[in-house]
Amino acid sequence: MKLLYSLLVLPLFLWLGACAPNIKDEPVASINWQQQQKKLNQLYNWTIKGRLSVQSEYEGGQADYTWKQYNQTDYDIRLQAPMGAGTTLISGRVNGVNLKTSSGDEVFDTDVDKLMLRLNGWPLPVSGLQYWVRGLPSPTSQYEVSEWHKNGLPNVILQDGWRIEFRKYKSIEGNFLPGKLFINRSVGEEVDVRLIIRHWSLEAKSV
Repeated sequence: MKLLYSLLVLPLFLWLGACAPNIKDEPVASINWQQQQKKLNQLYNWTIKGRLSVQSEYEGGQADYTWKQYNQTDYDIRLQAPMGAGTTLISGRVNGVNLKTSSGDEVFDTDVDKLMLRLNGWPLPVSGLQYWVRGLPSPTSQYEVSEWHKNGLPNVILQDGWRIEFRKYKSIEGNFLPGKLFINRSVGEEVDVRLIIRHWSLEAKSV
């Protein structure tokens, strides 16, 4: 049963990539990325809000989201489909991840990425996103920076079969963080993820 897809599903003409305006990077001074990495790897408590769009080879949709990260292992992600179509809450804790929908469906797994694949039939890299939204590679696997921004920050990172492109860097309390991510699966079934971050806060309070 494709719980996440049933929340996100919309006609393809609503697909964010077809209707969103072109968002350009704001000017950012030259940055030492090695120092930036060390600083951002200590950032465990934050909140982001915005819009998530997912497009596989045959299915697609979008939802507004709020992601509260409390520490290295604990987080809550709330997905709200447009026009009151439903809500999904993904709660990650040290022992695993629980997914609950507004219709009452609830599932648990010890691995969030395996859970997304089991429910949808295609992968959604939630574990990597925890780092990618900060403009960082995940520390759990090898990566390559294939393109650099002129300010010294990564433009494109390749990791775990995904191509992560960072757009619209902005300064948040002295931290340079991306405001938009284009994520494409480079192996297997084609999956495109677009994540707009409309709001950054360097703290998260439990709901």
